Amino acid sequence: MGDTQSISRDDIVVCVCRGKEYKTRDAIDAALFRGELEPTWKEFLGRVKAEKRAEELELEVDDEALNEAAEAFRYQHDLIAAEEMEQWLGTRGLTLGEFSDYLARQYWHRTVGGEVEPEDSDLTSAPADLRELFTAELMFSGEFDRLTAQLMWRLAAQAANA
Repeated sequence: MGDTQSISRDDIVVCVCRGKEYKTRDAIDAALFRGELEPTWKEFLGRVKAEKRAEELELEVDDEALNEAAEAFRYQHDLIAAEEMEQWLGTRGLTLGEFSDYLARQYWHRTVGGEVEPEDSDLTSAPADLRELFTAELMFSGEFDRLTAQLMWRLAAQAANA
């Protein structure tokens, strides 16, 4: 087994433009500034609330459903071997536990999501741990890749016009 030590999400350099490094938080903050994260944030809060509601009701997660979701995720991202999955997680500063939690939130949202109303909370004033969880959610969902691409396009356009 290879080196599975992950790096901090905040230290991940997503692109470099004109010698300046842009990191995870820069891509998220740029999207937040443009007002693009509000719907994603609200959906995320709904999943968190559904997860809490399931805990309150002492519901048990369907392990088979989680295994199927994990397999679908791995195939979608072409992560067939366990080592490939570990590397994918590590390069994003994510853990296998966070992956399981992500899948569980998705499951609870599908199962009890209609029964809960998410709290009205602003991303900028959210606690640090909730923001970290949101960052992980963006990475697992693929939304972070889109945000990063948009940041790179804007930086490339700015560099071309300079």
